[in-house]
This record gives sequence, structure tokens and C-alpha cells, in this order.
Amino acid sequence: MRHVIPLVSRMAAFLAVTGSVVGGVIGQETFEAPIFSPIWTQTNKVVIQTKGGAEPTHGFAHFGSAGSQLQGNLASNGLSDFYIEFSFRTGDATNRQFHFQVSSLKDANSPFSASAINLYCDGVKGWGFCLGDKEYASWQPIAGLPNITPDSWYRLRFIGRDWGGARACFSLQLSLPDGNKVVTPATNLIYVEGSGSRLEPARHFAFTNTRDSNAGFDVAEVTICEITPYKGPVMKGVDATTLSGKVMCGYQGWFGAPGDGNPERGWRHWTKQRGPLADGNAKVDLWPDVSELNATERFLTDFKLPDGRTAEVFSSFQKPTVLRHFNWMKDYGIDGVFVQRFANGLQNRSTREYCNTVLANCREGANLNGRAYAVMYDLSGLRSGRIDEVINDWRALRREMVITDDSSYLHHRGKPVVAVWGVGFNDHRDYSLEECRRFIEFLKHDPEAGGCTVMLGVPAHWRELKADAVNDPLLLDIVAMADIVSPWTVGRYTNPEDAASYAEHSLKPDLVWCHERGIECLPVVFPGFSWHNMYDKPSDQIPRLHGQFLWSQILCSETSQCFDGIRRHV
Repeated sequence: MRHVIPLVSRMAAFLAVTGSVVGGVIGQETFEAPIFSPIWTQTNKVVIQTKGGAEPTHGFAHFGSAGSQLQGNLASNGLSDFYIEFSFRTGDATNRQFHFQVSSLKDANSPFSASAINLYCDGVKGWGFCLGDKEYASWQPIAGLPNITPDSWYRLRFIGRDWGGARACFSLQLSLPDGNKVVTPATNLIYVEGSGSRLEPARHFAFTNTRDSNAGFDVAEVTICEITPYKGPVMKGVDATTLSGKVMCGYQGWFGAPGDGNPERGWRHWTKQRGPLADGNAKVDLWPDVSELNATERFLTDFKLPDGRTAEVFSSFQKPTVLRHFNWMKDYGIDGVFVQRFANGLQNRSTREYCNTVLANCREGANLNGRAYAVMYDLSGLRSGRIDEVINDWRALRREMVITDDSSYLHHRGKPVVAVWGVGFNDHRDYSLEECRRFIEFLKHDPEAGGCTVMLGVPAHWRELKADAVNDPLLLDIVAMADIVSPWTVGRYTNPEDAASYAEHSLKPDLVWCHERGIECLPVVFPGFSWHNMYDKPSDQIPRLHGQFLWSQILCSETSQCFDGIRRHV
């Protein structure tokens, strides 16, 4: 179990605390089957074609005559925050037009209804929209989207926010010609408040060919996703716009127990192998104090306390427990957490659901208690060739949880912070440095999901390319791409004297190297630990010395000045 307390010089401290299903895809249509999927409620003169569609599949729907239409279901109770994404292409240059509508009420006889957004793409007028059933009478141009090229596939995302609320709005994003990633945002973000029309929760959508043209248009790869931004209470607390001066914690959130409702069931991270949490199968060396937890948050084990009572543990899947952890952080002056997200489990649906729930609980806990939080991807165990799974996961978090829009999500240098742990370690990891480089470039430069401040978790001897670090100069090139570097020192020294020696001979030169390149440094401190149960190591492998080992790392030593900025804070 990782008891990590990273600490920043002149910036932040990072301590260790261990630890609603979010929205997602609710409907898809690839048009690969000869019949329409159940998401559609009505079809009219629309023909499914099996070749020449937008990637990654080949099927598409062809709207070849005036009045051809597909009407689809979103949700019976309506969606407040959602997006509908699809690929489309138009016919000839003169009549390259289609109509797309999202509404609360369905009218089987008309593509238009009250409480609706009607979107147009016209070969002459460009992009536009109207509200309600007024069609062209109140046609308004949409800025920011270019005219489309005939016979090229485009990917369009229609994003609805707060439908049914006072600030209902929509926005659009469009790909490049024959691109499959939306990159161009419209400049319009239309608030309907006070306009005379009110957007109720969205229940239906429709594609319609409204012009008598044999060219028509085609639609492929339709996806409907619910977005789950945080809309609960927000307590004003720490300044989440900067990492400077913060005491941050690593929050693994990986503990699960039978009966806690988690999709993986059984014991999670408490045990070494399947079976009960009992003598010989315990994975942890420290037992949690659950005295402040409610009865529903405590889970029985096969261990007994000295007074004969059954020993109990907690689950990170339980929202009340996670919220209580954040309340403790507020009480004890801890500013927030880096929520661990383990890359090697993202391809597994149940593991991903578990991680999403823990992250959603952390988000709520941070907002309710005025704390900050950010995502930290731990690449440990990731197989070669699977970095795209991590890239797609970050896309999904930004699209579906709108995570970086939270007032509690940690920003630094004006950008959302994302940490990537496990870059350049010399322990035969399957993923490559080149894959790490590509992930960092994505986080920094992707037009849709990039623009992030990137923090890298690297080996303690990364700069020297020795000991726990790979002997590959590419590692230094990758670190130079980062905004913050965080050398991993857990287990690299075992007493206060060695900690001071590391600070003097490794950390100080690290800080100079980083300063010359405009990079900030977040060193790691830890309280001591053992792997007695997990790996049969000595029970006092790295002694805590009643807290003195931890504080010696923070203070370094009487002669070391590398933590001058933090002395005043602690």
C-alpha cells in the first residue's frame, strides 16, 4: 500500500490518505445492421447503406429526398446535460443542407416543436439555428463554424447544458473534413433565459432533409451521452486556481468490501488473494480506525480486536466515507487530493465504473468541503500499445463529467492539472517512453481535451539516468515537456540522515535543472512503512520514528536550505 506524502519546494505539499455512477453512453447507432436500432422512434424515406460510411464502421443512413427523416429517443424523463455526436456529409455544393433538431416534445407530423433547438447547415447561408417551431422566421447565424465541403465526412457534437434550468444553452463542435475528432468550437453559447422560450429537458432528436434535393445528406456513427457536471452545493475554501502553497494528498480510493455495492464485488485491495480478509490473507500492515463511520460504512472481517469484537474496515466505494475523508481534510488543514486513476484497469468496464464512482465521490467531497482535487493517472501495469485507452479515458472525463469545469478542480498556471505517474522507471515496464511522450503531448496540445498543466511522477534519479531510472536520454526530453516534475523517493532512503543526503546531493541539482527550464518541482516525502504482510518484509522496514522520519524530510536538515519556502508554511 502506497503511503505517500509528496511535498513541494516553494509550491505545495502532497501527503498520503488512502482511502452515483457518472454519465456515459446511453444510445448508439452505427448503421451496420440492415434495420434501425431501438433508439429510433420513427423513420421516413431513410435508407441504410453498407459501404462508404464514416470510420470506424462502414454503414450510414442516406436522406435522399425531401422529408426523409429519423426521429430518435434520448430519455423518457429527459436529459439536462448531454451531447449528441454524429458524422455527416452533404451532397452537391448548391444544395448542401441538412436540419437537426433536439426537443422536449415529439411531434410525429413535423420535425419542429415547441421547446426545441433547430439547427441548420446551408450551402449558401452557412450554419444557423432557431428556437421553437419558428423555422426560418427567426433563423440566426452561428459564428465559429466554417462552411462544409461536399462529399467530405464531418464529425459534429451538439452539447446541451442545464436544459430545464434557468441557464439552458447549447454549443457545437466540428471536426476538420474527413476527421473523426471534433476540434472547432462554435463561438456561440446561447442562453435562453429571458428569450420567451424555455428549453425543457431533452427527450427527442431528429434528422430531416428539408430541401427537395436528390443530393440529400448522409449520417453515420451516432452517439448519445449524458453529461454529469457537479451541480450540488459548493463551499468556498481553498483557492483551487493554483497549486502554490497547497498541502495535497494522494488518494488511491482502491479499497472495496463485500456488500458495499461496487461492481467488482468481494474484497478489493484488502487481501492478497481471493477469500476472506483473515489471518494470512491480509495485504495491508495498518488497520484503519473506523470509529467515526456509520454502521452501514463498516464491513466485518474475520479478524478480532483485543476486546473480542469483530474488526471492521471501510470501503472507498461508499460515498459517505469519501465525503467524511474530505471533511477530515478540511478539519486538519489538508488542501486537497490527487485522485489516483489506474491505467491498467480502464479497459475493464467494472473497474472503470468503480474508478468513476470514487472520482465522482471525491468531486462531491471536494466541493462540499472547499477542497481541491485533480486526476493522477498511474501507468503501472499498463501493457504496451494501450496508451490510447488512457487518452480516451481523459477525453471521456472532460466530455461526460465536465470534470475540469468544476470550481474545485485544481488548476495551475491557468490550466487544469493532470498528473501522470510512472514515467521512466527501470523496473521493466511494458509501456514505452515514446508512449509516455505521446500521452503528455496529448494532454498539453490536443485541441479538444488538452491545454493541461502536466505533472510527471518520475524516478528519484531521473536526472542522472541511473539507479531506479532508465538509462535513456529520451526521459530527459520528456521531463522537459512537463510543467511540474515529482521525483518518487519512497523507499529510496530509510532514515533522516539519508533523507538529508538525498536532498543535498540529488534534489538540489534537480531544482537547478528544473529552474533553468521553467519547470516546477514537487518532491515526495513519506512517513515510513513496511510490506510485511504483502511481501513478507520486516514489520518495521522503514521506521516512522514517532513522526520524526516524516518531518526530517520536510525540514531536510539544519544545513539544507532546499525547503525554505515550505518551512514557513508548516
